[in-house]
Amino acid sequence: MKRKFTLQVLGVLTGAVLAGSMPVQPLAVGASRSTRHDVRVGSFNVVGVNADSKARGNQKTWARRRSTVVSQILGEKLDVLGVQEVNQSSIYKRHLHYGITQYLDLRGALNAKGGHYALTNTNAYNCARPTSTYRCVARDMGSSGDNRILYNTRTVTMLKQGAVTYSTHAAGHPNRYLAWAILKMKATGKSFFFTNTHLDPYSIRARRKQWDQMISRINSLHRRLPVIAVGDFNTSKFSDYADTYIPRMKSNGYGDVLNQVPNRNTLTRRRAEATRRAWVGSFNGFRRNAADFGYEDDRHKIGNSIDWIFATNRLRVKAWEVVVNIYTRSLNVKGT
Repeated sequence: MKRKFTLQVLGVLTGAVLAGSMPVQPLAVGASRSTRHDVRVGSFNVVGVNADSKARGNQKTWARRRSTVVSQILGEKLDVLGVQEVNQSSIYKRHLHYGITQYLDLRGALNAKGGHYALTNTNAYNCARPTSTYRCVARDMGSSGDNRILYNTRTVTMLKQGAVTYSTHAAGHPNRYLAWAILKMKATGKSFFFTNTHLDPYSIRARRKQWDQMISRINSLHRRLPVIAVGDFNTSKFSDYADTYIPRMKSNGYGDVLNQVPNRNTLTRRRAEATRRAWVGSFNGFRRNAADFGYEDDRHKIGNSIDWIFATNRLRVKAWEVVVNIYTRSLNVKGT
């Protein structure tokens, strides 16, 4: 019997753990409709350890937030995960426990709690000596800065990986990257092309140029494999340029897994067969009450997320979820 390639999609919130429910029949990730032949993916901007100096109020240091991040990822039993803002510098190593960089620290923390995750690339920088930029001799080492791809070694095999450094960046700010990998599901032998990115938050011009380059490079690299593209695009469906890029992703063969369209917070046609907590937006700004970043009074609407998951148009999407942890009545975040 021919096995279908299906997708179990999990949109993971930035910076906080939240919870709620949709008035439709929600498919909890891990429910009976999910099978070992599904691909379970996620996207998570965890906020860099370099932001610890700004930690106050609801914003905690990485050491305080790490266990929550780990419990969310492990709780969703992800096969592949794109993470953003996992800092690559070793100068913060005294704030870390499981590795000298934040992405190594996250991998170590996941595996210390029973996970079996590997990074597609562990090089910090694209230098001949990839652990430091000191006297850097430029060389492509496949580093994607603070954007990384994690995969479950029990369910997934990595076949190939790499990274693209975008050509346009906001002046005075770090480079931005597209991380990519060709991965194979062990249960089915099916391969797919996975990417992770974090588009420039400082310049719309740079963001648009990066998005153009991302589409071009995915098209040149995917080898006709199914595409799954995740990341923090710093773009909501109400952004001025969303009516260019959201349709362009779909016309290039890999549309939004919810089938969102620009300038509308409702769906005219569902793509994901089930959704959970879709009314919650993916950016919370360390605010504790989900009413501040979601449609709590009109939960058939789709939250104004800036984080996206795109996938080949022909792929079946069984479920999509915003992973949140809040009190049902007050909508306040539980814990960190």
